[in-house]
Amino acid sequence: MSIVRDDPSVPDEGFAELYAQLPDATDLSPWLELAKAATPPVLYLGIGTGRLAVPLHLAGIELVGIDSHPGMLGRLRQRLPRTELIQSRIEELNLGRTFDLVIVPSNILCFADRLRAAADQVAADGSLAFELMNPHWLRAGAGRGVRVQSFDGNGACIEVDYKLADGRTITQQAEVPLIWPEEVENWLATVAGLKLRRMFARPEAELVDSPSFYVVAGR
Repeated sequence: MSIVRDDPSVPDEGFAELYAQLPDATDLSPWLELAKAATPPVLYLGIGTGRLAVPLHLAGIELVGIDSHPGMLGRLRQRLPRTELIQSRIEELNLGRTFDLVIVPSNILCFADRLRAAADQVAADGSLAFELMNPHWLRAGAGRGVRVQSFDGNGACIEVDYKLADGRTITQQAEVPLIWPEEVENWLATVAGLKLRRMFARPEAELVDSPSFYVVAGR
């Protein structure tokens, strides 16, 4: 078993290798629906190796992609050679332009400085849509392939197992701040001056039972 970590300050090549071997997403909800309703291009923070970005592109969505990991972007440039891709940490992002829609389909805006930076990329009437890990789900013991090493209500240390097609298991270790659904509205306003527009769980799941949940916010 190999161990990888998502550390923007010291990019782990094994982390990029892991994501490059994962199959492309087939369920594009809610990102495709949101993107179709927005003025292009859509800014995608944490675009990775393209397991969601490539299907969105094939569905006709024009993207601008940001990622801090050079290995991720190197692989994605081979798949989307005409897409604008920029290497940057979210908290250091300064594009000099704003977007009608900014999407973040992973639990990387749980840090206050990243949320503020992401909000700065949103146009006056635009939307920021992102995914957060669900503390209720973690507290209940999470699910298969996810182990909670520690949990104190404010943060958690977790391990996530990925079984690859070649039979290997790669484990991602992560330490994440926790944002409870009940606190999202106040957290958005306090940290980034944003207003909650929608908050919802994965399809056919109650909010407290869903592994993650979605937030749509704006000015």
